[in-house]
Amino acid sequence: MGKTQLAAAYARQRVSDGWLVSWIGAETPGQIQAGLVELADRLGLYRPEDDVEVTAARVRNHLQTRSGNALLVFDNVVSLDAIRPHLPSVGRCQVVITSTRRGSQIGNEVPVDVLTSEDASRFLREATGLDADAAELAAELGYLPLALAQAAARIRAARWDFAKYLENFREFPAEKYLVRRDGDPYPLGAATAILMALEPFQDSQLVQVLSVLSPDGVSRQVLGESADDELVQLHEASLVEFAGDSSVLMHRLVQRVVRDLGRGVGLAATLLLNRTGLVDEAWKNRHFGHELARQIEALWTNTDQAAPAHVVKPVILLRLWEAGFLGRIADLSRADALAKEVYADSVARLGDDQEFLLQARRVASVSTTQPEDFLAQLRIDLVTRHEKLGAKHPATLSAANFLSQYCMKTGRADEAVAVLERALEPWQGQPFDTNDLLTAMDNLGFAYTLAGRPEKAVVALEQSLAARAGTLETLSVLSDAYGALGRFDDARKVCEQVWDGHRRTIGPDHPLTLFTGCKLGAALACCGENDQARSLLLDVEAIGTEVLGPDHPVVTTARSMLQSIQQD
Repeated sequence: MGKTQLAAAYARQRVSDGWLVSWIGAETPGQIQAGLVELADRLGLYRPEDDVEVTAARVRNHLQTRSGNALLVFDNVVSLDAIRPHLPSVGRCQVVITSTRRGSQIGNEVPVDVLTSEDASRFLREATGLDADAAELAAELGYLPLALAQAAARIRAARWDFAKYLENFREFPAEKYLVRRDGDPYPLGAATAILMALEPFQDSQLVQVLSVLSPDGVSRQVLGESADDELVQLHEASLVEFAGDSSVLMHRLVQRVVRDLGRGVGLAATLLLNRTGLVDEAWKNRHFGHELARQIEALWTNTDQAAPAHVVKPVILLRLWEAGFLGRIADLSRADALAKEVYADSVARLGDDQEFLLQARRVASVSTTQPEDFLAQLRIDLVTRHEKLGAKHPATLSAANFLSQYCMKTGRADEAVAVLERALEPWQGQPFDTNDLLTAMDNLGFAYTLAGRPEKAVVALEQSLAARAGTLETLSVLSDAYGALGRFDDARKVCEQVWDGHRRTIGPDHPLTLFTGCKLGAALACCGENDQARSLLLDVEAIGTEVLGPDHPVVTTARSMLQSIQQD
């Protein structure tokens, strides 16, 4: 019927009017939640530790109280009850809902139906510039706006008259290309018009990619500047719409027709894998990272679960990247849940690919709620590498590092110490000159501290620092060991180095910077400098609350430390 296209045209108008405009796909509860989280992030309201309900409520309150005009579009709503709690009830935010549901009793209902015969014929004449009778063709297309628009675009491009298009339309073997499904609501005529509109783009990789990404829009940054010229051609063919200046939408039916024809999953996976390289600094580029995550989930939804391993594998790899990205921006609960889910998918779909499963386990180690056999598998990975490759092989040391890190996350510090001591034994008396070796030394220092052996931690960490210019991560762990030994002045000096370094390199609002602020506050308090500690922790609490939310561990830690200082 063209509901989405009509809403998109209205959204473009409001963008040009200077309104705040947000477009949220609402076909499933997951899409609604993802859209609200992304909107919260764009508005500076996102807190990683908040659950979705709290985030959604914060967005709703903001839209109800903001002074400027705003438009909120919920596209392709299936369940009106799913969006009802998120609708602003007061304020200057206008809401547009597109849906096939009628009688919603939400706002003013605007029916979007097929055109009348007269309007459809007039549209075809005006859109093509042909002064001829278009009634027969309009009827053949079922008076559907989407089909009419694509027919008009094809007629213009091919320089046909109505009779020629109608002849080709009736002869087109649509059944040969389409997979019809039970309960399919789309008429064959509309699908045929789409297939004919696609003829000039039958070799287009961009069309294939768009067919498996989000129907709620794809950022032009994801597609890249090289796609701009072809996007204009696709828009002229009524195969895509532009929502504002930055997003491209392909109609769901167009997507489904293209998916039945081609192999877009592999192309889209390659594109997204390339784009992940643009998110090296996860916190700084988190908006783009969230967009990639949204497209990755859409790609996973459109990946046939019966597809061969070589098709599924790149998509699972993308979801592993997504879990790692969420962890790096301190969205720990979502990272944990996704890592667990993706590892289970890896085992189920790629169980024979041991090298990939090893990689999956390493990424999935961000989750502390993996199945009981997960730790056993990490132990087996280490034993296997040790037996096949030898104790000094980089892959063996890497496996030891991952096992020790997971042990420390799950309260097994003594096992982590034993693993790392054995892994480093072959290098005793030799220079530590590789990243894997230095990482192992840092991990060993951390494990010693957790295991209550801070004196050995200091020896290991100072040895690591002597082998290279001191890294902030090593210094941070060293400050813990100094603190555990009661060397509070040394702990404070090291924390100040780390605090200054993080503020300079990753910014004052990065979760890691704020976490370091808590550690420095603790060191200052232990040195009797309570006023400085209190001032610093108040800043950490304020910035953390604004950026991460009031319930994030960094914020609650700062708050608890402030209470402790005040009591003293």
